[in-house]
Amino acid sequence: MKRFCPAIAAATLALALMAPAAPGYQAHAQQAAPASDAVQHDHIRTRLYGSTGPVVVLIPGMSTPAAVWDDTVASLADDHRVLTVEVRGFAGERGTANESAGAIDGIVADISADLAARNLGPATIVGHSLGGLIAMEFGLAHAEQAKSLVILDSLPFFGMVFAPDMTLEKVEPQAKQMRDMMIAGAEQMRAAGLANTTSGAGAAGMSIDEATRVRIANWSLDAEPLAVAELVYEDAMTDLRSEIAGLKMPVTVVHMANGPYREMAIERYATDYAALPGVRLVPVDNSLHFVQLDQPEIVRAEIRAAAAK
Repeated sequence: MKRFCPAIAAATLALALMAPAAPGYQAHAQQAAPASDAVQHDHIRTRLYGSTGPVVVLIPGMSTPAAVWDDTVASLADDHRVLTVEVRGFAGERGTANESAGAIDGIVADISADLAARNLGPATIVGHSLGGLIAMEFGLAHAEQAKSLVILDSLPFFGMVFAPDMTLEKVEPQAKQMRDMMIAGAEQMRAAGLANTTSGAGAAGMSIDEATRVRIANWSLDAEPLAVAELVYEDAMTDLRSEIAGLKMPVTVVHMANGPYREMAIERYATDYAALPGVRLVPVDNSLHFVQLDQPEIVRAEIRAAAAK
């Protein structure tokens, strides 16, 4: 059985709103629609599902492969064109551009180039956790390619998980420490990734369902530590709380607001997205961080609504 490394666990915790586990949705894998051949860029690889309808781009979170979207794709691809993004390194690949500085900017640029090469036109950009930050960066840099954004359980400044008064200057030492811990433990984590864990304990706070937590724990262990280390650092060192005022497209933020933590979560999201007029905030109970797995029908309904605008 794999040992779950605290450094990698920290990398997957994109939010600090941890709630007790509760009885919840049991995922049943659906049959994904046929996909196009994968297209590989320096920072990402993509696959296109479906042939008609609005375009939806799905960006995963930290240490998470494109497989996290399998059920979402199966639900949408009959009447949408769905482009899945896999961050290179998050499925175990070594030696990618995401191990070096500029990874987030590179991912944003590659998504833009991929959409242009496929001639897909403006798309609804959906991002979970780190992917939500990337979606916001994409909307700021390539507004003409983003008709709407759907952000899943992601804040515009990851540093807020450390303290409510955090700034980039204050968070930098902790961000560097997390990065350095993961780099130092890279060989150990690669060795751990050769086997599967059967426990979801390492993904506590990620899902209300134990089987889903096991999947998330294994995804985290399989991710290349050097890519995770760089993207954790860049995520923590990106503060978009003021910049999001420049987003001109409709933005929906779906976030967990579980049980006794509901009011705290609602207040946090309202505060951190205050600079974005007209943002639609959707609190979701009976869910933890992976809202697309815990409450998939709610998330898919919001994606469909955003894509229809």
